Amino acid sequence: MPPSSVVARSLLAFFAFTAASATPAQDFPAIGKPIRIVVPFTAGGSSDFVARTLATKLTETMKHSVIVDNRPGGNTLIGAEHVAKSPPDGHTLFLVGVITHASTPALAKKMPVDMVKDFAFITNAIESPLVIVVNPKVPATTLSEFIAYAKANPGKINFGSAGVGNTLHLAGEQFASLTGTRLNHIPYKGASQAQVDLIGGSIQVMFDLVQTPLKQIQAGNLRALAVTSGERLPTLPTTPTTAEAGTPAFRFSARIGLAAPAGTPAPVMARLHKEIVAALGQPDVRAQFASQAMIAAPSESPEAFQKLMQSEVERLGALIRAAGIQPE
Repeated sequence: MPPSSVVARSLLAFFAFTAASATPAQDFPAIGKPIRIVVPFTAGGSSDFVARTLATKLTETMKHSVIVDNRPGGNTLIGAEHVAKSPPDGHTLFLVGVITHASTPALAKKMPVDMVKDFAFITNAIESPLVIVVNPKVPATTLSEFIAYAKANPGKINFGSAGVGNTLHLAGEQFASLTGTRLNHIPYKGASQAQVDLIGGSIQVMFDLVQTPLKQIQAGNLRALAVTSGERLPTLPTTPTTAEAGTPAFRFSARIGLAAPAGTPAPVMARLHKEIVAALGQPDVRAQFASQAMIAAPSESPEAFQKLMQSEVERLGALIRAAGIQPE
């Protein structure tokens, strides 16, 4: 083989190796290609608020377009399947409602995707504690009094939620299990519909995200008994935590994070984690979340978030089976 051919082949091999070894993060994000955060819910809800708050800040800090893409339906599976089957290049992200995402395998008869293996989990973003809220006619002004009242009236107290197997439902089931009470679950198509019946007295209690009943609590139409956070919330400063109210074992927060399709290169994952965590640390972002009773709570690493998701799948699966909730 002529020396020139040997040199040419060597150079080709060298450039091929260099291209293959190049850090994917060097070309991420690609010029002219926006990063999309797919939200598996309609616009206007708490998850959408988190996505849009982060998208606005990331667009500013990354100097790159970050947009929100709402794809509701199928109990989040429509959005999840879309993301799972998207190119793993970091440009398509999924807004993960941790409890919904982790409980779906135990609630759905048919799964188009594997909710753990088909995703690369980047970081948790926020925690949103719940408030235990009752109709004012319920003869209980404290959580301990409510538990005593529920034990004295087994199966006679109705609690509402935004649907079978959702965060509010599972919170109520865990509360009943921990306190030895028996509550009737009444599912609604949304928390706002359930709240109407809570005010009207058709149901007696809800375990709800704080932002939903906050105005009704402040107006005196509903009574807050406790919040499920570790500390009191600025939005409900006079409402005790469950620990202060005598039930420290009941801690239940909705978490929202971000994931990418499985197979997303580690350098891209590291870059996304770094950028999202930095955005969550900005005072204006924290203030926006605090106004909605949300707390910025990023994961230490993608690996830590991955472990959290796996543990939540196991924990919530056990809770669903113990509560006798059947897959649909």
